[in-house]
Amino acid sequence: MAEKISFEYREGDDVVIVTISGAASGSEFRNPLMASCNLLREKLGASYIIDIPEGFTVNEEDAEWIDDHFIPLVKRSCAGRIILILPEDDDRRGKCEERFGNSIGFFFASDYGNAVKVLSDTDIKEEEAAAPKIAGKTKNQWRDHFSYVWFKYSIFPIAIAIIVLLCLSIFGKSKNDVIVYSFGFFELDNTYMEEALKNEGFSVPYFPAAVVVMPNQEGKKPTGYDQESASAYFMTVPDVVVSDGVTYSYYYSSFGVYPESYEKIMSGLNEETKKHVEPVYMSAADAEEAIRRFNAWSGKGDPDIEAADKTNDDTTKFIIGLRLNDTEACKKLGYRTGWEKSDSRLIFSMYSKCTDREKSEKAIITLLNSAY
Repeated sequence: MAEKISFEYREGDDVVIVTISGAASGSEFRNPLMASCNLLREKLGASYIIDIPEGFTVNEEDAEWIDDHFIPLVKRSCAGRIILILPEDDDRRGKCEERFGNSIGFFFASDYGNAVKVLSDTDIKEEEAAAPKIAGKTKNQWRDHFSYVWFKYSIFPIAIAIIVLLCLSIFGKSKNDVIVYSFGFFELDNTYMEEALKNEGFSVPYFPAAVVVMPNQEGKKPTGYDQESASAYFMTVPDVVVSDGVTYSYYYSSFGVYPESYEKIMSGLNEETKKHVEPVYMSAADAEEAIRRFNAWSGKGDPDIEAADKTNDDTTKFIIGLRLNDTEACKKLGYRTGWEKSDSRLIFSMYSKCTDREKSEKAIITLLNSAY
């Protein structure tokens, strides 16, 4: 029996395309869309096309799911354009415009050929290229970034302060050739790691860090703008991200899904290091559960929502990093945990938008091997 919703990556056009060929609702509708976003995250920089057939509609529950879950996920996952294939005179365009209209690079197309033409439209590219940029992004791109990081918190005041600090830190010294960003409930002395990276040829490593308190059983509370601060530091576009066992699951979209890179990293570790390192896997369902857990802990969730009300059943797990199981080795690298009983082991990952995978791989290999 043919699937009513299918998706694939078309390498020649660098797009992930979702094709809807029949009526679907509930998990039959939601699961393939969520899975397509996982593929979109893997194909960093790809555009996203949804081919919607004539007469296709969604019920009220699925429409609410689209607004609350799917569209924010698409915006976090897509680094290219978002294109919906609908006829020019289709009344559904109005509703889609309401939902997707504030997305960066959102367009309509009448068919796939027209969608590909939009992707190659030099006028659009020139218009985007001409827009003034701040730290590599246009004003609209920063707006989209902040609107969908950490559940629409009021991030702007703290972000402005951190941007100033980042400018002073980054532009006040020579250009950083590797950035290792650490976020979790710990303090960091980067002296040891800096020396290790310099010994491997990195001239000016940079180690931004943010203290973050996430849901825990120890009664630890955030200090105010923990999550906003942590999210703002991703503007440095790090090569490596490091988190702890309590914190990492709440930042699923920040970890690069690069299985071949993690294989290279594992093969580059010395035998002693390999004894203490293991891969870490997560699924979209795990990420959604983490969001629900955070909302309940922070008072933003609905206490009447039961586990059975999950909207995402996609349990396909992807490797998102490598866990260093030796807490003494974590201390050697300069991390002093604030947890007393919780999981303080470190997870080393490649940032989902890292610009040079080989550099990220080399940096992680260097840091992990330096612990032994």
